[in-house]
Amino acid sequence: MKHPKRWIGIIAILIVVWFLRPLFHPFVMIFVVSPLRAVLIAAFLYAVWWLVVRSGLRVEQRGENNYVLKAPPGRGKMIGLYVAVLIGLAVLVLVEQEIRYKITAGNIEYEKRTDVPQFEPIRLTPKAVAQRYAEDTFQNPQEHLGDSQIVLVDGVLKRVMPRLPDGVFLYFLNKLSGFVTVDVDTLDRKVGIENAEFKYSEGIGLVDNLYYQLSLKRYFVTYSDEPTYLKTPDNQWVAAVPYMGYKGFVFRMPYWAGVMVVHQDGTIEDFSPEAAAEVPYLKGNRIHPKEIVNFYAHAYAYRGGLLNKWFLHKNQTEVVSLPGNENIFHVPTHEGFKQLVVAEPYGRSYGIYKIFIFDATTGEREIIEYDETSQLTGPVAAADYIKKEFPTYDWNVFNLSEPRPIKVGGDLHWLLSIVPRDNAGIASTVLLNTRTNAVINTKTEGDLKAFLQNGTPPAGEAEGGDANTNIRRKIEDIERALGELKGLLK
Repeated sequence: MKHPKRWIGIIAILIVVWFLRPLFHPFVMIFVVSPLRAVLIAAFLYAVWWLVVRSGLRVEQRGENNYVLKAPPGRGKMIGLYVAVLIGLAVLVLVEQEIRYKITAGNIEYEKRTDVPQFEPIRLTPKAVAQRYAEDTFQNPQEHLGDSQIVLVDGVLKRVMPRLPDGVFLYFLNKLSGFVTVDVDTLDRKVGIENAEFKYSEGIGLVDNLYYQLSLKRYFVTYSDEPTYLKTPDNQWVAAVPYMGYKGFVFRMPYWAGVMVVHQDGTIEDFSPEAAAEVPYLKGNRIHPKEIVNFYAHAYAYRGGLLNKWFLHKNQTEVVSLPGNENIFHVPTHEGFKQLVVAEPYGRSYGIYKIFIFDATTGEREIIEYDETSQLTGPVAAADYIKKEFPTYDWNVFNLSEPRPIKVGGDLHWLLSIVPRDNAGIASTVLLNTRTNAVINTKTEGDLKAFLQNGTPPAGEAEGGDANTNIRRKIEDIERALGELKGLLK
């Protein structure tokens, strides 16, 4: 063997790369998802090599300060061909995502339904307020709270926040030690602390990191960046991480390929979507990847083709972008946990055009399609109507937080919370009827539940669709109160 030291060095490098392959997983997946990028890079490198080594290009001096690039006879056409190929590949890479959307739109079908499911239990506490509740009661100087996910734990709707090591040094030494949970199906502050140390988890390094270990288990897939923490029947916590595979040769489309379940002791189970839906502690909870929901919902806008999407916009949908860049409503219903995406008509329209409904356990897809006569107000416009109903609020101090869909008396409503900007509690819970634009303000959980049960507004909160009339009435109340205050100065 010639150059044995060189071969030993190459083999040693390959061994190190093999054992550390999870570190290269994000880079490798770029080319698994998009083979065209690998082809473009390879073609570019080959073209540079050919131009430098094989093309015979040279620089000729013509005059004191005049230089020209000269190619041998017949090579100019070859250079032009290489440039054209590179430009063509670059254009394909630029529109690759849209082509994937178009292919997916033609292959993914939805079962049609006429109405949204009954939502229960209802999420009353918004995410930002739940995070504030948890942080205000958390007292461990070595930990910080990770991002929360909404799940059902023992039949109660909760936000679960992992307790992760805080600081660079502890990042490599400590483990995920448990969770802080906040009940979000009530307006009361109910915070719990759970102890549950995980051998592998997010937010730690290096080889004990959750995604490092998952990459060792199955490599050429994309894992969801939102682990869902659930409880088993024997009161043990697990992390459920759905993952996506890809199919297709040139343009690769994602699909839900399975779910990894990571136990506290480091045991990792790999379930197919069908098998995962039958696991008792996964059944009826969130295991369908939000990334697939987002991809499919955005792809629907391409059903009319690329030219329609780019120029004509006939029957084109546009996924509603909510505050905080959340497009998906995760909601428990009588039919199981669902993932809802609301789509408006393309352009400057804010009504409800389509609602995509995905089963969060099985991934089954449904769609509700509304015609022009439905005239239902979408979640973005709902905030504007509600602000008009409360002219006395300083909206530089308060926020309208997190629209949530609910049904009252057969009508779809948007439920929003009026919260201070520091998220320290909920000032009011407000509902807007998407059909009539009627706004109902509830101060207490009792008032809210009474309205949800019988549709009767709380005392002093008449339901009506004329926002201008309500505003004038509030202005009159303010002017009357000011008159009484002026009378005190005499």
